[in-house]
Amino acid sequence: MIDLLSTSQILLRDAGFTVRLSSVGHKPVVCFEDNALFGFCSAFDQTDELINGWKAFEGEILRRFAANIRAAGEKAWNVYCVFLCGGAGDTVQKRAVSWIEEDLERTRKVAACEIASREDLVRVLLPVLPVQYQPALQHEDLTARLQKRIADIAPQASHAVLDLDVPVAEAVRLLGERP
Repeated sequence: MIDLLSTSQILLRDAGFTVRLSSVGHKPVVCFEDNALFGFCSAFDQTDELINGWKAFEGEILRRFAANIRAAGEKAWNVYCVFLCGGAGDTVQKRAVSWIEEDLERTRKVAACEIASREDLVRVLLPVLPVQYQPALQHEDLTARLQKRIADIAPQASHAVLDLDVPVAEAVRLLGERP
């Protein structure tokens, strides 16, 4: 099990957000902001606590940070509340947690339970994180791959380009020839 708030702070900071830890009532809240949005991230111990308490806690957050939201200008249209829970949930609870995101009143919401790893947390935070792409490269011989690419482009040069005994000028000449 990971510390959801600390790991969220790190992930959000690494994504380029300005991040600070605050509190609403007795509960810690990670506040995050960039040029386009700002939000509040909180963690609940149990799934039932999340389901039954998120709406009241969202209200507390909005009251506590009302002045900041009013001063945000256009960003006030892009306020997120992120509700996290490491606790497990049954099918009914998981559905109830997913419905939190469907509530379009006041703020945009991200909610999840059963967050057990950093990878789980990254997946949950994707709606607020910048677009990410992780290419999956196959393990292959890079020299053979380059040789194949050269053969596709300039078949007459494929044997010479990677041969160290062939002068560079000759390899360039072969690359420039039309087949």
